[in-house]
Amino acid sequence: MRVTIGEIREMKQRGEKIPMLTAYDYATAKLVDEAGVPLILVGDSLGMVILGYESTIPVT
Repeated sequence: MRVTIGEIREMKQRGEKIPMLTAYDYATAKLVDEAGVPLILVGDSLGMVILGYESTIPVT
Protein backbone atom coordinates (compact mmCIF):
# COMPACT_ATOMS: atom_id res chain seq x y z
CA MET A 1 0.00 0.00 0.00
CA ARG A 2 1.45 3.37 -1.01
CA VAL A 3 0.45 6.64 0.64
CA THR A 4 0.96 10.04 -0.97
CA ILE A 5 1.79 13.31 0.78
CA GLY A 6 -1.70 14.51 -0.12
CA GLU A 7 -3.25 11.50 1.61
CA ILE A 8 -1.18 12.13 4.74
CA ARG A 9 -2.32 15.77 4.71
CA GLU A 10 -5.96 14.67 4.40
CA MET A 11 -5.57 12.20 7.28
CA LYS A 12 -4.17 14.98 9.44
CA GLN A 13 -6.96 17.39 8.49
CA ARG A 14 -9.56 14.75 9.42
CA GLY A 15 -7.84 14.31 12.79
CA GLU A 16 -7.01 10.67 12.06
CA LYS A 17 -4.16 8.94 13.81
CA ILE A 18 -1.41 8.21 11.29
CA PRO A 19 0.29 4.87 11.96
CA MET A 20 4.02 4.60 11.32
CA LEU A 21 6.65 2.06 12.31
CA THR A 22 10.43 2.15 12.11
CA ALA A 23 12.29 -0.51 10.13
CA TYR A 24 16.03 -0.94 10.48
CA ASP A 25 16.42 -3.61 7.81
CA TYR A 26 14.79 -4.97 4.66
CA ALA A 27 13.16 -7.96 6.35
CA THR A 28 11.44 -5.77 8.94
CA ALA A 29 10.36 -3.23 6.32
CA LYS A 30 8.87 -6.02 4.22
CA LEU A 31 6.88 -7.37 7.19
CA VAL A 32 5.65 -3.89 8.13
CA ASP A 33 4.59 -3.25 4.53
CA GLU A 34 2.82 -6.62 4.27
CA ALA A 35 0.98 -5.85 7.53
CA GLY A 36 -0.49 -2.78 5.83
CA VAL A 37 1.19 -0.09 7.92
CA PRO A 38 0.91 2.97 5.66
CA LEU A 39 4.16 4.72 6.66
CA ILE A 40 7.58 3.21 7.31
CA LEU A 41 10.37 5.26 8.83
CA VAL A 42 13.72 3.91 7.67
CA GLY A 43 16.19 4.13 10.52
CA ASP A 44 19.91 4.20 9.84
CA SER A 45 20.93 4.25 13.52
CA LEU A 46 21.14 0.46 13.23
CA GLY A 47 24.66 0.98 11.94
CA MET A 48 25.79 2.50 15.22
CA VAL A 49 23.53 0.71 17.71
CA ILE A 50 23.56 -2.83 16.33
CA LEU A 51 26.55 -3.02 13.98
CA GLY A 52 28.90 -0.86 16.03
CA TYR A 53 29.88 1.64 13.33
CA GLU A 54 31.12 5.04 14.49
CA SER A 55 28.57 6.81 12.27
CA THR A 56 25.49 6.02 10.20
CA ILE A 57 27.31 6.70 6.91
CA PRO A 58 28.09 3.02 6.09
CA VAL A 59 24.39 2.09 6.16
CA THR A 60 22.92 5.24 4.63
